[in-house]
Amino acid sequence: DGQTILVADIGGTNARFALSADGVLASPITLPVSDYPRSGTALAAAMENFGRPDLAAAHLAVAGPIRGEEAKLTNGNWVFRAAEISEHLGGVPVRLFNDVQAAALALPHLAPPDSMTLGPERSVDKTLPLALLSVGTGLGISCYLPNGTALATEAGHASLPATTPDEWALIAKLQAQFGHVSCERLLSGAGLSNLHQVMTGTDRREPNEIVELALADKEPEKNALSQFCSFLGATAGDLALIYGAWGGVFIGGGVPVRFAEFLKESEFRERFEAKGRFGEILSEVPTRLITRTDIGLLGLASLDLE
Repeated sequence: DGQTILVADIGGTNARFALSADGVLASPITLPVSDYPRSGTALAAAMENFGRPDLAAAHLAVAGPIRGEEAKLTNGNWVFRAAEISEHLGGVPVRLFNDVQAAALALPHLAPPDSMTLGPERSVDKTLPLALLSVGTGLGISCYLPNGTALATEAGHASLPATTPDEWALIAKLQAQFGHVSCERLLSGAGLSNLHQVMTGTDRREPNEIVELALADKEPEKNALSQFCSFLGATAGDLALIYGAWGGVFIGGGVPVRFAEFLKESEFRERFEAKGRFGEILSEVPTRLITRTDIGLLGLASLDLE
């Protein structure tokens, strides 16, 4: 007599819904957010698609801040209220999560083919904290804790770390343009465009184009992508220290998987470990790139029913 949970991972562009029975995730359906005026209409369409099953609970991840029992999409106008959703679903318990927090809940449940090693081969230790940097439209950061919870943070808006005179100069240029230079200002899709622009002094290019040219060995783009990987490594190392994420640090999101091998060959790992007296401790911490695309849903499906 299995218990079925509705899980959903809702971003600014797509809303993905799936059913999970006893922790086993079924294939998700994807609904374009722009096709539905409100979150409730999309939820109703998903339930209709699934044949209106009896649910034990619903776990929803939203790309935006969670305020108690409410959430709103950062890049969209959908609003989520746990009480209203529960009413739509026949009174079942509803839990809301930030999307990166949901992804972090999946970290201890990833199988070996779901990610690839960056740097030396090290075993992930699920009994210790695990950090996640999700590099996509923005930069989402979370940490999985061994008690089965994950932090919802805004660490992507912390200040970007610089470790060389060249990097200080780059940050000074960005500061003149943006004021505060957060990690997200460079470590995101738009961030790669920002970085390329200040490094080359040329017109703005799309991130996909920069990656394509870098992988084709075009010098200015290759330099920009290399610098991106260095900043990413330095930031990941900082987070390992801040969270005590000795169990492992994971890189996720849609941007870095496009240049997985380039990232692996870059200075990412060198910068990750370059933390003075703590370099030796960090040399033992695994760093991995997540290649699986539905980890938000996987994280929500892994939660115990309350």
